[in-house]
Amino acid sequence: MESSLAPMLRGEPPRPGIYLATGPSLLPAWFLRALGPALGRGDGLFWIDGASPFDAYGSSYAARARGLDPRAMLEQVKLARAFNLWQLETMICRKLPRQWKGQPVVVSDPLPLFYDEDVPFPEARAVAHRVLADMKALPAVWMLLSVDRPAPRGRETLLAEVAREAVAVAGLRQSGSRWLLDLAKG
Repeated sequence: MESSLAPMLRGEPPRPGIYLATGPSLLPAWFLRALGPALGRGDGLFWIDGASPFDAYGSSYAARARGLDPRAMLEQVKLARAFNLWQLETMICRKLPRQWKGQPVVVSDPLPLFYDEDVPFPEARAVAHRVLADMKALPAVWMLLSVDRPAPRGRETLLAEVAREAVAVAGLRQSGSRWLLDLAKG
């Protein structure tokens, strides 16, 4: 994995489990760019979008700046988009296990799907717990990217519940002109 992700992974190859990164709205795009060298080497991954869209253009520009072929890099990403929490559950619990061949899985900004106030919180929480259980059952490296945003009233505990299940938790912060992941748990 890219050295910018090393704090989250404690400088070692990632072992199966859930890794949580939190940060500002640029987190998913930053994370994808940080994975660029691994993708450029031909390492594949699954990317499941929640509320933050996949930044193909930014990643292409970053790949070119690193001397990588953007098309070849992006071909290493199997992309899916969930528009609600039940679609996310279907992707993670049913579809992904049939297609998974050992690749890391990035779930980008999923919590807003669980913040939908049209879904009663007990139901949203139950779906979240099923998704987390199935994530733990599939021996993948799961990278959950949670963009900092206020949770709706009554749903403030959901991020903490996800963090308790994580092998490591890191936060993205700016240091001068660079962005870095700081390990909070792990």
